[in-house]
Amino acid sequence: MKTTTKLLLLIFVFSSLMITFQGCEKENKIKKIVILQDKPQEWADALKLGFTDGLTALGVNLEKDLIILPKTAMSDPQTLASYVQTYTSRDDINLIYTLGTQTTQEVFNKSKTKPIVFGAVTDPIAAGLYDKTLTKPLANITGTQDLWPYPAQFDLIQKLIPNLKTIGIVYNSSEVNSQVSVEFIKNECKKRGIQLEERTVTSEAEIQTTVSALITKKIDLFFIPADNTAQTSSSSIIGICNKYKIPVFTGISGIVESGAIGTVGTNYYELGKVNAKQAYEVLINNKEPKNIQVAIAEKGDIYINITVCTKLGIKVPQEIIDKAFKKY
Repeated sequence: MKTTTKLLLLIFVFSSLMITFQGCEKENKIKKIVILQDKPQEWADALKLGFTDGLTALGVNLEKDLIILPKTAMSDPQTLASYVQTYTSRDDINLIYTLGTQTTQEVFNKSKTKPIVFGAVTDPIAAGLYDKTLTKPLANITGTQDLWPYPAQFDLIQKLIPNLKTIGIVYNSSEVNSQVSVEFIKNECKKRGIQLEERTVTSEAEIQTTVSALITKKIDLFFIPADNTAQTSSSSIIGICNKYKIPVFTGISGIVESGAIGTVGTNYYELGKVNAKQAYEVLINNKEPKNIQVAIAEKGDIYINITVCTKLGIKVPQEIIDKAFKKY
């Protein structure tokens, strides 16, 4: 009887240990991702939605297989630095998904070993993430590049405003993505004989005054470049320009929906899906990000705000309406 009791006790203990072990093993399979951005923006929202939808389409259960920690610094550099310090040092974070150039640079500068997938970096080489070519990452990193199709954008601008003479831009010169964007805009203006009036700012607080001053230069169009400071203030810029009936152009479809006249822009939702495939390779197939090729947004879609164009007296050619991916 005692022998039987001991045997049953041993079986119970062994079974309990097995259950505990299996539970731990299951817990270890759950991966943790931090999605990090410096400020709320339309394109970032589209990236995140594409990213989560993309993971779901690949068979990842977002409730059982992953813990996703979305973090936004709300334009506060100290908050962003704190997030970067915290999550690059935590061993339980399997991957950091960084949105945009600035945030990616912050994480890159803090850790060269933590797996990073970046979304929508304008120029990874100019940002210092790669050495001369996109095949030589300088950290454990991969992601997507969203260099805007500037020639196609200017083609659209000139079809909408054939007599265009002067374009105005405002940007934060400390942003690498802005520097790259402005150089492309300058080149297109030079090739097409368009005068460019440019002003720089250091923060969002300077946008309203700077844009108002720029309008006195009698610009025909305001171009919001690939600049986080200007994009975050897009509503304010559009509001000021509307008072003077000056059309606003940009590369972000969400800003077109909010009142810009149009763009040939990256589909950030689809770009987020590409990031999801890269993250899947890291999390599920155990690949190192540095061994995954950067994906480049190859073409742009036409987005046109017919309502705004009509209010501003801009006639939209039928060929543009027919080709538009989205019309507002």
